[in-house]
Amino acid sequence: MGKFDNFDYLEVVEVLIVILDSFKRKLIITLVILAIIPIITLRMAIDFTVKEQIINQAISIEKQFIDNKADEINRWFSDKEQILETVVNNYLVHKEEKESEVDFEKVNYYLTNLAEKTNFFSDIYIIVKDMTKNNFVLLDDEIDVRLKPLYYKVLKTGNTLWSQPYKDLKTGKTILTVFMPVKDETGKIEEIIGADVFVNSIEDILGNLENKLVSGGFNIIITTLEGKKLDFFYENKDIINNFNKELKDVNLIELINENNKEISIRDKEYFIIKSIIPKVRLKLICLIDKSVFQKSIIEIINKYVIVTIVFTLIFVILLASFLSAQFSKPLEELKKGAIELYKGNYNYRIPMYRNDEFGQLAKAFNRTIEELDKSYKRLNEQTKMLIENNKQLQGMNVELEASYEQLQYMALELNDSEEKYKLLVENMNDLVCVVDPNYKIIFVNDQVKYMLKYDKEEVVGKDVRNFLSKIWYFDSKNGKSDDLNNNFEKLLKSDYDSIQVVLISKNGKEVIGEVSTRRIFDNEKLISVYVVLRDITERKKLYSQIIRKNEELSTINKISKNLNSTMDLDKLLKMVVDDIVDLMKIPLCTIRLLTDDNKLKLMAYSGELTDIIWFDDIPVDDDILGKAVIEGKTIIINKFTEENISKYNEKIVKSGKVNCANTIPLIAREKILGVLAVTTKQEINESQIAILTSVANQVAMIIENINLYNGLKESYLRTIKTLAAAVEAKDKYTEGHSYRVSKYSYLIAKHMGLSEKVCEEVEIGGILHDIGKIGIRDSILTKPGKLTDEEFNEIKRHPTIGNRILQNVGFSNIVMNVIKYHHKRYDLKGYPEESKLKELPLEACIVGVADALDAMASNRSYRRAMSIEEAIKEIIKNKGTQFHPKVVDSLVDIYNKNPKIIIEISKSYCD
Repeated sequence: MGKFDNFDYLEVVEVLIVILDSFKRKLIITLVILAIIPIITLRMAIDFTVKEQIINQAISIEKQFIDNKADEINRWFSDKEQILETVVNNYLVHKEEKESEVDFEKVNYYLTNLAEKTNFFSDIYIIVKDMTKNNFVLLDDEIDVRLKPLYYKVLKTGNTLWSQPYKDLKTGKTILTVFMPVKDETGKIEEIIGADVFVNSIEDILGNLENKLVSGGFNIIITTLEGKKLDFFYENKDIINNFNKELKDVNLIELINENNKEISIRDKEYFIIKSIIPKVRLKLICLIDKSVFQKSIIEIINKYVIVTIVFTLIFVILLASFLSAQFSKPLEELKKGAIELYKGNYNYRIPMYRNDEFGQLAKAFNRTIEELDKSYKRLNEQTKMLIENNKQLQGMNVELEASYEQLQYMALELNDSEEKYKLLVENMNDLVCVVDPNYKIIFVNDQVKYMLKYDKEEVVGKDVRNFLSKIWYFDSKNGKSDDLNNNFEKLLKSDYDSIQVVLISKNGKEVIGEVSTRRIFDNEKLISVYVVLRDITERKKLYSQIIRKNEELSTINKISKNLNSTMDLDKLLKMVVDDIVDLMKIPLCTIRLLTDDNKLKLMAYSGELTDIIWFDDIPVDDDILGKAVIEGKTIIINKFTEENISKYNEKIVKSGKVNCANTIPLIAREKILGVLAVTTKQEINESQIAILTSVANQVAMIIENINLYNGLKESYLRTIKTLAAAVEAKDKYTEGHSYRVSKYSYLIAKHMGLSEKVCEEVEIGGILHDIGKIGIRDSILTKPGKLTDEEFNEIKRHPTIGNRILQNVGFSNIVMNVIKYHHKRYDLKGYPEESKLKELPLEACIVGVADALDAMASNRSYRRAMSIEEAIKEIIKNKGTQFHPKVVDSLVDIYNKNPKIIIEISKSYCD
């Protein structure tokens, strides 16, 4: 025996019965269970599906943060390069003022003073080849041996380069060195300016990054691109976390390759985020502890689930309390009535305070008590009579007395059964009648008064077929309908569960009923048919309304589908009128829009009467169409009179094919844009008016949206043209070049059959194709003579610069392909170099041809312009190699058919 020996299970069961013995408690418990089940299911679903997506999204956010920090560090180094560029410019100015004889003392003072004023430069110096050693100048042989490869690489490439972090022999601190070439006018490198930069200058950025991430299970590692781990950045601040201390003997670089996104270290799983600092060729690597990261995500999910459960339970309890109050009060009244009936109180009545099922039940209960009260009084009277009769027959013999008593008992039983049956039938909500084999009504209950407005006396004895307008049978099991209209004999040959009939009431209204029948036989002979009929008129009306609404929605959806298929206003309005005529089978439908001078301009029309409509503008004040505009509401004309016939609709009215006109205003944001006019032979119903009104509202909103879109598009193009003008303002010879290239490009794209959207993107790409020249020095762009190889290499960078400038703006791939590849040849030669490119995008081919055409047909500082014809011949020579054959063919075809349009563009600048 254990500790539960004295546990009384019966007491527990009794407590549970008491708790559940309340309707309110049962309802609350049921709703709570029903509410908790989907919440638990949702929580499980989150674990299996949503959690992984949330973690991926969080990792993506952290990746963006790491990339931003890497970019911030990269910009820091770029800023230092800009300072050195200023030093170079000042040095060159000084050198030019002294006619190439440098005042070493002044330069030395300037460099020393600049280094002391900054908190990031350790030293700034100039390396001069083939010159006498001076106190501020480092000769070639004095360069730190670790920096010599970098020094020679700068001499070879002519680019600014940074060293990897290293210990400075003089200061003992960790620094990075940057070398920048100093070039003369011919581009020859005579000197190199160098600067030592303290590594601790960027530790604040790294410290901020480390402090934000370490607390969330994140760990930062800095390596070179070759994979060497660096700890120099932490030597002055204690931000090396326990993770880096504990894993000093683990070769993390071998675990972290270029492809994997997750690794396992000492039984721990980590996510990997990598980002590059290109200026100094370093890599930021973030390792995220999966267990810590996932735990924080799960805690957030659980918090929201708990909040949802709490609010759900509160709502369920309040709802259950409300519902139980709605049901418990009438049940209490019924319970009280039953108790009073049990006590024999036949004068008690339940208050009839509702019209629902409880109210009907209360009504039936009160009728039952009334009948019981009558029966009780009648029995009392009969009892008194029997007592009197019994006194008179006391002299009879015992056998007769016993027989009489037996008969009396049987009579009472029979009378009681008959009264109960009658009470049940009379209180039914359905109509009950009995029909004999000759279709005569031999019985009907009181519902005939409520349902058909007849008194019982007016119905009993009449032929039941006199009250029937239509009768049919539907077999729900087999899905077949059996018409019984002209064959009433079928009613006598079978029992039916679902006959639907239409009856005519006394006031002439139709009543739809659902009927069940049962035949009664005596010795296999049909003696009667019992019929129970339920009124389903309202149900049928509701069904018809649903069908009508469904037809309305179907019609609106068909039209709405076309409304969202185009942004071409003329095409859209034409589709609308065609759809309305097709769906509503009407002779004429028009749409007119309101002009600035208060006239209605015809925009779209459809129907068989379109050849006689008024095509010119209609003043708002001169026709019935304008009334819808003036009053801002739908105008319906079901009969034409002299007042509403005008010269604008006279031909249509006299055609004899229309009698009615319906004009619906097109209103968007309380502004009237025009009218939708529908002309018909017969009056249209409310459902069709609702359809037209809905369509008119949709059309108005789409017209407004198209107008807004066109306005935004114009503003967008003006902004783009301004950007192009800013580039071309540097050189008078290229003024208008981008504008002309865009026009040539649009013309070619249109001729090649590309979509309007693609043509517009190509046009924008043409305007912006040279935007990268913003980053090219003015001295190169405006140089009058031939460019050196180095200068030409600088010019070749403008597609890449343009791509970098606009890559985060949100332009489409078409625009970005034009900017990046417009100098790429059809045979994939040209620039920029792109090893992954297998085929040149068509849009780049189009703008490439347009760019070449305008360049050859325009004056330059170093040559005169070709004629258009000469330029096109030159393009044809390079067809299939430098230029796309189909693009060249399109340009030639345009020029042959309409040379004027090409010549006009060549003479234009910008609008």
